[in-house]
Amino acid sequence: MRLKRSGFSHSLGTRLVWATLGFCLVFTLLAVAVRTYLAWQEAWAKMNADLTLVEQVYRQTLSKAIWEIDREALQAHMDSVAQVRTIGRITLTIHSQNRSSEVIERVTPEWQSSTLAPTHRLDLVYVPFPGGAEKVGELMLAGDERVLWARLRGEILNIVMAQLLQSLLLAGLIMLMFSRTVTVHIQLIAHHLGQLTPETMGAPLRLERHPALKDELTLLESGVNQLQDKLVHHLARQHQYENELGEHRDHLADMVQARTAELEHLTLAQQLVLRLSNRLIHASHETFDACQRDCLVDVAQRLGANQVLWLVPVAGQPGFGLYAQWQRGSVTTDTSGSMPLPSLTQVPIRLAREELLFFLSQAEMQRSLEVHEAEVFLGQSFGANALALLRGDDEDYGILFIGKPLGQGDWPPEDRALLSMTVQMLLHSVRHNMQLKQIAQTQDALRQANRQLEVLSRHDALTGLFNRRHFDDIKLDEYQRALRSGQPLSLMICDIDFFKAYNDHYGHAHGDLCLQAVAQAMQSAIIRGGDVLARIGGEEFVALLPATTAAAAWAVGERVRLAVLGLQVPHAKSSVGSWVTISVGLAQLQPTVHADFDALFHAADQALYRAKENGRNTVASSQQAFDTPVT
Repeated sequence: MRLKRSGFSHSLGTRLVWATLGFCLVFTLLAVAVRTYLAWQEAWAKMNADLTLVEQVYRQTLSKAIWEIDREALQAHMDSVAQVRTIGRITLTIHSQNRSSEVIERVTPEWQSSTLAPTHRLDLVYVPFPGGAEKVGELMLAGDERVLWARLRGEILNIVMAQLLQSLLLAGLIMLMFSRTVTVHIQLIAHHLGQLTPETMGAPLRLERHPALKDELTLLESGVNQLQDKLVHHLARQHQYENELGEHRDHLADMVQARTAELEHLTLAQQLVLRLSNRLIHASHETFDACQRDCLVDVAQRLGANQVLWLVPVAGQPGFGLYAQWQRGSVTTDTSGSMPLPSLTQVPIRLAREELLFFLSQAEMQRSLEVHEAEVFLGQSFGANALALLRGDDEDYGILFIGKPLGQGDWPPEDRALLSMTVQMLLHSVRHNMQLKQIAQTQDALRQANRQLEVLSRHDALTGLFNRRHFDDIKLDEYQRALRSGQPLSLMICDIDFFKAYNDHYGHAHGDLCLQAVAQAMQSAIIRGGDVLARIGGEEFVALLPATTAAAAWAVGERVRLAVLGLQVPHAKSSVGSWVTISVGLAQLQPTVHADFDALFHAADQALYRAKENGRNTVASSQQAFDTPVT
């Protein structure tokens, strides 16, 4: 069978022939190189033998002709040697004792000196009598390299022709054998494989060969047939798998469609929970409970429920109370504070273990729960129902019950997921509300503490008057305000007379009582709202009197002195009198004199010092015209 040579550029036989020719070429080159080297050695040895023969033939004749000085014989012998084809140059050197050496040379035309051709150098010795040998000259014979190359070219041509002929015969023989034993069957196999289709896969391959032959082609034939059998079986299984895959694909499409719908419902449920969570987060503390119940109603309507109960533990009692209740067609009812319901024990235990309990009917709930526990939820008729436990961080926030109308006996995955998310939302919202309460209580406590700290930081703890810190904070403000407005500003410094002696005599407890009484008397005497009275030392007080002239300040100082004297607090160690008294120093701001507040304070302090020098229990002013004697 002959096939069209399509789909490939060269057959295997052609490629094999080319490979054989390439191998033969390399082998020929190597053989030619070796045989050429051997031929060269043979030609060189032959030339060397020729030179040796010439030496042997002409050695005696040349020696005799030189001894006898026979010029004609020498010339004749030299010419004869020059006729030898292998010799390119003959050099004869004649030695003489009476004259210099003579050289006779014969050179073949166009001969060139070479290191490849052999060269012989021979001493010519003549024996004129036995036992006497005389060296008469030297003979040098140089071979002709051209003769070597001429012989070598002939040998190379013969070698190349012989090797090429052998290579061509070998390649042809291989091509013929390969074509008859391999190529024809390979083409048949290729044709058979090219005609294979799913319908003709069962037709076996049959090579036109003798059945007794068992070689690689037999293995190939068997392998092709086995492969076809496996392909037939594989196609059958593939067809079966395609049918099954088609069925699975249809089933998968239904599952994907159902799952897509479920995910869409779940996404809507997540959006609802997120929206409700956002409402709870932004709800105020006052409206949080109502907002939480509204969110629970929204979830119940989304689930298609007709009633919802939120039961919370009653503090100090074993039962539960209604925190929220809703029925379809009515509004959410706040039932907090109502009478407690019977105790639920098994339901919280089961919910703590299972998180959520789903029932398909009232009957299933009755079978699953204790009788007295199931009765808590059987007040209304309902179908599918669920229970959830709101508990976290060891805090119990109650139980949630959701019931669906009769006839709805299923809980699809999206409803279960929504209920689970709702439980988490309510649980987090309750925690959030508790945190809000704690934060509000903490803020109220902080505000109260801050108010107390503010009072303590600016008031004297013993007398209740402003302390030195408050006085230091306002003194510069009043000083700057008086300078800007041009209004008068007076400063009064008061000191209890002999207060150390009072403490030493009556004790520090009575000293504290004395300070409190004096402070109250001074405060009652300074009646204007803008005046500031502060305790700045142990028994030292100071008063800032804005918009008060020196005369008015003196009147205030006198009123304060008399108010303290009017207390009639006994003072046995006072040299002024029998009662506790004070000394008062006054100073009015004079911008040209008092460069800063410290200068004004120093002026009032100097006035106080002068009041003490004047006998105490008196008022002294930086303007001495207002000083009064002790009374």
